[in-house]
Amino acid sequence: MKKLIVVSVIFALVAGAAFAEAALGGQLMIGTTLLTGDDSKNEAGDFKDVIMGGQQYHEAKMSATFGDAKGGGKLVFTSGTDNAYGGGLGTGYVRTWGFLYWRPLPVFRMQVGVNADGDFGAAQISGWGFTGEAKNSVGAISDYMNWGGGNTWWPTWIFQSALTRKGNGFYPGTGDLANVNFQLFPIDALTLTFVLPIGGGLADSGDGGNQPVGMQLADFHFNAKYTIEDVGIAQLSFVGKGGLGSSTEVVEKDGKKVTETIKQDEKASVGNLYGSFYLTAIAGMNAELGLVYGLPWKNSTTELDNDGYLGVGVGFRLDDGGPFTFKTRINARFGGKTGALIGTYNKDGTFKKDVAEEMPTLVYAHILPCYKITNDLWAFLYAGVGIESFQQYEGMRFGWFVNPYVWVRAAEGLRFWAGLQIYQDGRRAGEFGSTAETDSPVTWRVPFGFNFYF
Repeated sequence: MKKLIVVSVIFALVAGAAFAEAALGGQLMIGTTLLTGDDSKNEAGDFKDVIMGGQQYHEAKMSATFGDAKGGGKLVFTSGTDNAYGGGLGTGYVRTWGFLYWRPLPVFRMQVGVNADGDFGAAQISGWGFTGEAKNSVGAISDYMNWGGGNTWWPTWIFQSALTRKGNGFYPGTGDLANVNFQLFPIDALTLTFVLPIGGGLADSGDGGNQPVGMQLADFHFNAKYTIEDVGIAQLSFVGKGGLGSSTEVVEKDGKKVTETIKQDEKASVGNLYGSFYLTAIAGMNAELGLVYGLPWKNSTTELDNDGYLGVGVGFRLDDGGPFTFKTRINARFGGKTGALIGTYNKDGTFKKDVAEEMPTLVYAHILPCYKITNDLWAFLYAGVGIESFQQYEGMRFGWFVNPYVWVRAAEGLRFWAGLQIYQDGRRAGEFGSTAETDSPVTWRVPFGFNFYF
């Protein structure tokens, strides 16, 4: 009995020492849609019924730091019932992700797992932080609405910040890519980040699955970040898309087995180059500029060239500490081909010819003014437009949204969001043979949600 008591005391002391410096925190989010409807009519010519309830979004986050931030991590659990909230992962989805990090030396840090919060991305204004947690609490229209669900003809493309999140305006960070990353801090102002994919995650580059090591490493990321004191932050990045990789394969030649080097799928691009600058020198105002160049490549199967594309992102934030703040972001992507053939059609839906598929030209513009009525009540007016070319019908589509919402500090650690979302996705060509002249309905939603921090 005495031995058991001694062992118990020793265990308690060891456990107490291990967790004495641990700091735990968390966040709970619940969002839903109270009412939804649109201006479409049924066969009798009557407006469709307004629907009560529907979309659900739930998220729980637990974070921890150890030893004065020398280590830590995060675990996230998400579930929902609609593409509009939580990344567009489909109806009735359940998703978990997490990571751990360790910083044994001031000049070195490593992390393993999945970090989908965009912590490594270069967009300081135009990315996740544009509407921030409001999008997860469903007050603001989600930037992620076109992830999953729909098809290439009919994604809910108008709301997305995909030009930042998916890397067509700023370096997007690691996103849903399962990875091991290493950071070096050779001097105070400089951070070098190397990201190595380890499979099992959804990646913006490569397929994110388990591959031979040469192919997997071809999806690597590199980011150099330099902070100029009282001026801003400059970043230069590269994201591999698989075209640099290779693997080995045993084949039979002239009756003998030999080992050959097989180049990574030559239908894949080498990668993208990113550059950005975040200006902080002017008091009460921040601005950022991001550029991406998709490197040219050739599809060895179709013998078609991809001549590269250019993406541009601009963000602006005005906040002088007064009651009024303002944000805007404008992103665009031009040029480039996919390396594949695509059928084109006349506007009556009849087939015209096959041509080399071009990447659509995309332009997004969003504004977000905010007025702080009191310290506990803020009102926002989120609005935007989007334009996309589509090659098959030689046309353009235009979409828009208006999304006023409010933030209320309901209690210590408790936040409430509510809003009204009105949007039209633009002209659609959703099925084979349909024309590009069909207008989508104007849709409206009344969402609300809570965030709780502890």
